[in-house]
Amino acid sequence: QFKQVDKFWRDLFKKIRQSFRAVMDAIHIDKLLTQLQWANTTLDKIQKSLEDYLETKRAAFARFYFLSNDELLSILSQTRNPHAVQE
Repeated sequence: QFKQVDKFWRDLFKKIRQSFRAVMDAIHIDKLLTQLQWANTTLDKIQKSLEDYLETKRAAFARFYFLSNDELLSILSQTRNPHAVQE
C-alpha cells in the first residue's frame, strides 16, 4: 500500500511541476480532493499497522517500551548486524 501512495505523490508532484506555473493552479486537477483523502486515509492505516507491529515487539521484549518508534525501527532494521543493535 505504501508503494501505491508513494507513487501517487511522486506522480502528482511531477504533474504539478510540469503542467502548472503555480501550485495553487493544481486545485483544478480532476478529483484531486478525493485522491488526497485516499492517500491520507491509506497512510493512516499504514501508520496504525506499523504501530501495532511495534507493539507486538514491545510485548515480546519489555525493554523496547523505553524506546521511541524511530529507535525501535532502527534496531529492528539492524537485526543482522549485532554491533549496530547494541548501540
